[in-house]
Amino acid sequence: MRYRSGGSGPVEGPDDGPVDGPDDLWRQGAGQDEELLAGAAFPLYAASAPALAPAALTEFQLTNGELVRVLLSRGDWFAAEGPVVHVATMRAVDPGTPDVGAALEHLVGAERERLRTWDAQPGGAVEGPAELTVDGVPLPVELRREGTLWVARLRPPGGRVVLVVTARGVVPEDVELGVVTDVAPYTQGRQLLLNELALRRAAQRKRQDDTGGPAVEEPLGLADHRRLVDYSVAEALRLEADVRTHGYPVPRPEPTGAERRALWDKAVRQQMRLAGEERQEAEESVTALVNQMVTLAQAAEWFVAPVPGEAGEAGEAGEAGETVGTGSAAQAAVEESIRFTALASEVASAPAQRAWLRQWHRLDEPPFPDSPRATPEELRLRHELTLQARASWLDLWRVWFSQR
Repeated sequence: MRYRSGGSGPVEGPDDGPVDGPDDLWRQGAGQDEELLAGAAFPLYAASAPALAPAALTEFQLTNGELVRVLLSRGDWFAAEGPVVHVATMRAVDPGTPDVGAALEHLVGAERERLRTWDAQPGGAVEGPAELTVDGVPLPVELRREGTLWVARLRPPGGRVVLVVTARGVVPEDVELGVVTDVAPYTQGRQLLLNELALRRAAQRKRQDDTGGPAVEEPLGLADHRRLVDYSVAEALRLEADVRTHGYPVPRPEPTGAERRALWDKAVRQQMRLAGEERQEAEESVTALVNQMVTLAQAAEWFVAPVPGEAGEAGEAGEAGETVGTGSAAQAAVEESIRFTALASEVASAPAQRAWLRQWHRLDEPPFPDSPRATPEELRLRHELTLQARASWLDLWRVWFSQR
């Protein structure tokens, strides 16, 4: 089970008073990240050579409230040609257990999906044993190279962590890894990176407003999640409208079972690549995502209310893979939910996202016996708790909508 913890209340300053200035929020965000990394139960690694800038904490993963994966990057995060070196430090399950992780081919694919580049080396990829220098000592690694992009995996002496190195525009012979003793440059760099992302998205929206055409999407490779969510929401709304109007679902040409399974499988595989999850965990994450978006579409009036001038009618169902013709708030809700699920992004709707996960995994419920053995009173209490949790979750989405 995957659950990301984190504060959702107002930001407080050093004197316990609220802060709202950009510099205050910037320092607060960096400080919270430093506290998070300081609590890691394992050493964190990054590239000590070559000396690339900027440095940034670009990803982290919490499982059951514990930090299990940290990605520290050095270099240009946005440039397809690099140079950049990402080092993911993952807590090892057991020092004596062989590593079980995604295939190097999939790890290379995840980086290509992030930047949407497909500059594979002519003649195919090269994969095999190699060496990387860690703490001044050459260590054997598994390495796959495709053009200027390569990925390597290794376990340093001691067996406490597994490292996955992804680099672009830098040859493996020039890369050295070391334990990070000062995380401040990375946590501060994270805030700079988030600011840069915000500026790029603002410029993207301005280009769209100026041209009247569709904006070019940021290269984060989330299309498979979007296709599955769009199809699932459109189908749920169509069935609901049919039953409300006719009393039964109206037959329509639909994707085959194989096409539906393909949508689902592509989203799960994308989740595995982007979030570093195993198959079962990725299926749980995608299931929670789809169910939240369907439930929100059915419960929130603003989700299916089209913005004046936008194409599409409220609740209009598209073909598989089409975007549902809903308002901009709905599209933003879907986008933030996907980014929270796949990239662990601290989106504006994060409080609602966490409330849904707590509800979905029944984290706030007292232990109940299975339904066949539950008493009527226990079943009634469970139902009331579910309704309360659902109402609180929907209230958080209303707050998010009102602040747009």
